[in-house]
Amino acid sequence: MRAMTRTAHLWLDLMKGVLVFAAVAVAGAHAEVIVTGGKTGTYFQIGNNLKEFVSPALEVRDSKGSWANVEDMSQTEGVSLAIVQSDVYAAFVYLRDSRDVPPETRRQYGKLLAHLRVFMPLYREEIHFLVNKDSPLEFIHQIQGRRIWMDAEKSGTYLTALNIYSKMFNERPTVVAPFINPTVTGDDEGTKTRRSALMVLSDPNFYASFPKIDVLVLVGGQPLKLLETNVPPNLRLLKFDPAHGTSAKVLQDYRRAEIQKSSYPSLNIVDAALPSLAVDSYLITANFIKEDRNKFITTMAGQFCEKFNDLQSKGHPKWKTLSWKPGSPLPPLAVGWQYSVRVKDRLSQCQVQGSNGVPASGACKPQDRFAGLCR
Repeated sequence: MRAMTRTAHLWLDLMKGVLVFAAVAVAGAHAEVIVTGGKTGTYFQIGNNLKEFVSPALEVRDSKGSWANVEDMSQTEGVSLAIVQSDVYAAFVYLRDSRDVPPETRRQYGKLLAHLRVFMPLYREEIHFLVNKDSPLEFIHQIQGRRIWMDAEKSGTYLTALNIYSKMFNERPTVVAPFINPTVTGDDEGTKTRRSALMVLSDPNFYASFPKIDVLVLVGGQPLKLLETNVPPNLRLLKFDPAHGTSAKVLQDYRRAEIQKSSYPSLNIVDAALPSLAVDSYLITANFIKEDRNKFITTMAGQFCEKFNDLQSKGHPKWKTLSWKPGSPLPPLAVGWQYSVRVKDRLSQCQVQGSNGVPASGACKPQDRFAGLCR
């Protein structure tokens, strides 16, 4: 067997924990759980919106992020929904299809991927590459060899930063492990580690006893709550150059994006918007052996359709950015992903209900219009 490439070794080292395939194919106690992200992040807010407006029985759990959520979908009984970044799938597809990966490992990843399904594409998350204002770096493609803080292993941010770096430079980055400054405040460990890293990046001389950071990566829909208020001084964002030689490979998995100056007044973005990258986020589910769990997904799809107006009018602002609307075709997915047939069948016939319980005008069928239910 040929020796594995450096990139293959990298992914294998980082994803060993995902290979225990259980809950997506194993019957378990009926439960309605969604795994999201850190409590201060957008994923957690999106999960709470689904509980509040769509399915009150849903239990919302915070997590380390996308990668850990895929593990929960495959290993933890009762997890019926999860929010992940689309590049998680690309990493697993690489391992399933690569001839540099042992056949048994490829079969295990193929089994995992065979059961994961998309409930609904959500929104794009901007990828923020932050440096100290005195850094000589200006562009993302200049980060090679730098010390990079990319959140905890198994977080979505970690996987995204790792994937972008390996695509650009075909090598493993120098990773700064998360740490906590005991003086920092926060609602959870994740928030404390991110705030600690921002403080060290902002003033490395004052925080000389902590690990040195050259580049800090944060992924999330702008404006990130973490950067909206009390942002440490002396920080700025790196730009993405689509014309650079490394960019074409990156754009296979990611989209060009703009980080708006209005999103982060404290970061001193010069122009109205700064060119960057974004990754799609998906609400995912799976094919389950237990039929009552599959029925829950079908019911959830119907409730999602009926309460869509509430999500957009009362929920997180990111709900307004969804490209799908009731009555319109479901959006195309990133390569490899496919919709849950239970969700696809239900949402393809979706008519959103207005506040008075009748179909909204944009989804009005001829018979409903004739009956005076809508215009």
